[in-house]
Amino acid sequence: MFQIRETKRGITITDVWYARERVRTPGIIRYREAVEPLTGKARKIRTLLTDLTPPEEEITAAFTKNCRYEIRRAAREAVEVRRYLGKEITQEICGRFVSYYEAFWISRGKSGIEAGKTAREILKYAKEGRFAITEARMNDNTVVYHTYIVGDTIVRLYQSASHYRTEEAVTQQAVGMANRYLHKEDMLWFREMGKQTYDWGGAGEQEEVASITRFKEAFGGKEAFFYEDEEINGVRAKAYKALVRILNALGL
Repeated sequence: MFQIRETKRGITITDVWYARERVRTPGIIRYREAVEPLTGKARKIRTLLTDLTPPEEEITAAFTKNCRYEIRRAAREAVEVRRYLGKEITQEICGRFVSYYEAFWISRGKSGIEAGKTAREILKYAKEGRFAITEARMNDNTVVYHTYIVGDTIVRLYQSASHYRTEEAVTQQAVGMANRYLHKEDMLWFREMGKQTYDWGGAGEQEEVASITRFKEAFGGKEAFFYEDEEINGVRAKAYKALVRILNALGL
């Protein structure tokens, strides 16, 4: 378990990752990937976990045959991997990712992300050494980005973005190969750091995410469940939360 805190308007907001018990501190407590349902309102999250402790050959042996083939093809295409951990993530690096991530969502016909909020969260976690960004590049272009929440023994895939532009001669198939290759390289990088578990950050069974889940399942992770919840402790925290709800309802 680890915690990330920040203060807004005098209210302490704490993100608690992989908790096994409730945190008894004033303010707003956001349980992320809790191991147990800590309150009666907890939301159950299905995910996949990959064990990073075996040798590389055993880890990749769990991948499907096609997945391994696509990774080998990507290696032959000389996909370049770049990695940034913790304080290595500068405002410039963070800004490049956020711009790419926003373009990724827009390219799929969805509304843009809150770029400022996303950047602040990344830099907050990076300052504490709890965030990582990796990218795969082909033909001098970034074709895939992954971001991670970095725990003591577990890393969680947090965001993933990929898109291609035909005028740059990077095909959708090539991007898919690079994406698989980057996941494998990320696993080995984290394994070298001593991390034991790769959390795929969710593997929903709803129709709208079925293709994403199938992609993740091709790496052979084991099904697991975590829980998300929020607790508001103290009068000031409850008043602050009520004000936020009112402002959101008014679109302010």
